[in-house]
Amino acid sequence: MTTSRPKRLTEAKARAIADTVQLVKSASWSTTSEWNATADDGTVLVVVTPSYGGASRSGRNGWTYYLPALGPSGSRDRWPTRQEAATQGLMAWMRWATAAR
Repeated sequence: MTTSRPKRLTEAKARAIADTVQLVKSASWSTTSEWNATADDGTVLVVVTPSYGGASRSGRNGWTYYLPALGPSGSRDRWPTRQEAATQGLMAWMRWATAAR
């Protein structure tokens, strides 16, 4: 039986992949304002999205992320910058990639 879930990575391998990541505008940036944390091989590990609403219900109030491998129901936490959201997303990706299968 085969599964679509990738093999578990060692912590060293996951860290090596994360060290190559660059934060770049997504192909749909002009309409979504999303950014991708992309590894050297082109794999999108984390999608960083603007967060809107909050107490005032108007305007952007930070950034959040999700792991494409798990779908867009990612973190509900917000960070003030897209770089901080990407960092938190990469830490979540590393936990996911190294978790026991």
